[in-house]
Amino acid sequence: MTEPTSVFQQDAQFWARAWEAAKERSLGTRRAARDEEEMVAAWNRRAPRWARRTGSEAAHQRRREILAWLEQEGALRRGIRVLDIGAGPGNFAIPIAKIAAEVVALEPAAAMLDLLKERAVKENLSNIHYLACTWQQVDLEKEGLTGRFDLVLASMTPGVRDAATLEKMMAASRGFCYYSGFAGGFPRTAEGELWQKIVGEAPRHLRGDILPVFVYLYALGYRPRVRFMTMEMNEEIPVEEAVAELSDFFARHEEVTEEVKRVIRDYVKSRAVDGFYRRSRRACHGLLLWRVDEKWTAGGMY
Repeated sequence: MTEPTSVFQQDAQFWARAWEAAKERSLGTRRAARDEEEMVAAWNRRAPRWARRTGSEAAHQRRREILAWLEQEGALRRGIRVLDIGAGPGNFAIPIAKIAAEVVALEPAAAMLDLLKERAVKENLSNIHYLACTWQQVDLEKEGLTGRFDLVLASMTPGVRDAATLEKMMAASRGFCYYSGFAGGFPRTAEGELWQKIVGEAPRHLRGDILPVFVYLYALGYRPRVRFMTMEMNEEIPVEEAVAELSDFFARHEEVTEEVKRVIRDYVKSRAVDGFYRRSRRACHGLLLWRVDEKWTAGGMY
């Protein structure tokens, strides 16, 4: 008699549908009319601020810890081939390229890609290849990416957003996959308070939480290694920069009318000191790492 499978493993498509339903209820899909082009434009606007923020010493230290964990687990080693989905300004692509044989950096936002290329030139790295498109647009077979990589990364990116894009990520790997996202809660105090003022309801969860990813992988038979990291940030930024950043956040979810801009500006100014807006953030990130060739069945691993 065969051992019965877990209820989680009986229907992976059930969890794929649950993931889709959760995505539809999240902030990230509140604006149904928002398309890929609009999202890429938003990331182009955010590129300089994102590069500056992720270039802090605290951010560098977090990445060093993640890379050390990947190395400890055998996922990061010299001479491997790596795909970085949503590479941004190269926060992972640059340090990994120093030991990898090849890094393919996929990034649809031109401003982000320009920053990455500038950093690669400064570091004298010639083994980074670039794909200027979204993960949804990539044809793995046409680009020769199927099963090509020893490690595929998707770090805090909207590119891997459902079961189909996760399966596509795994199809590109012949070894490890790494995914990171939020681990519960709504970590942004200012955005949460403004959401109440502008939308008139409590903020819902953010898209990009690791829970549906973990459950879907579990249902498929994978047992990802899991790690959590707490991020704390305290910073002072000019009032106009804070207004622009918060306006960009709401543009991803709501139409930013003149009234919405006024509410945001009043909120920031009321909390500014000497022309600078001070804020603190605390969030939890979840990290998942698994091998595409290691699955568990009722009888054990194969």
